[in-house]
Amino acid sequence: MKMKFKLFLGGLLLMVCLSGGIAQAGTEIFLYPFARAFGGPQESELVRCRAAFKQMQTNFDKSRVVVMPVLFADADTDAKSGQWRSGLAAAVAREMSAQTTAKIEVSATGPKVAMPKPFHNQLRYLTKRSAMYGSWVKTTHPPGDYVFVSEIFGGRGIVYAIQIYVFDSSGQLAHNRLLNSHMFGNTLPLAGDEPVKKVVNTFLKNLKGDAKQIFPPYGVG
Repeated sequence: MKMKFKLFLGGLLLMVCLSGGIAQAGTEIFLYPFARAFGGPQESELVRCRAAFKQMQTNFDKSRVVVMPVLFADADTDAKSGQWRSGLAAAVAREMSAQTTAKIEVSATGPKVAMPKPFHNQLRYLTKRSAMYGSWVKTTHPPGDYVFVSEIFGGRGIVYAIQIYVFDSSGQLAHNRLLNSHMFGNTLPLAGDEPVKKVVNTFLKNLKGDAKQIFPPYGVG
């Protein structure tokens, strides 16, 4: 019975999240417990994220951005948790430099955080991973105004999921996004430049968006 109830809540939350804003202003708070139950962040943290995102929109083109080596995991060849790829980070930096006036540079080493474990709840994973990277930035203080972290997971020659995280110099999350294979038709090749282009283009497109779309109030939107 407990499992059926969880599945019901999961289906309800998924329908709301995919509705593209069916929930009107003022009603999100009623769905907030469901968003939290399935791994969404607290609204107090979302408020800070929206403020950091707006600040980044204003400053990004004049900022120094440090791109971390990309966490890359190919289920067919890599270890279970993947590996940090400096070459992919360099590709991210090139692609981003071609589309923005920000000063982009690549870190020589990856974040000193635990490698991810297998997961099923993508929202919970994104929230926990954001907090993990944010804590590392806060304690390590990498150079630059913003720290750009991305993860590319795949297997059988296609991308399964992409995660993007951007933090300001204090470690405050200013952007995160999870893309799964359903969003690109199970056809995004794992090899080559296409995953990197998807990372950069998604981030830069979101950078032009509304903070409440990137970090919806109460995690519902």
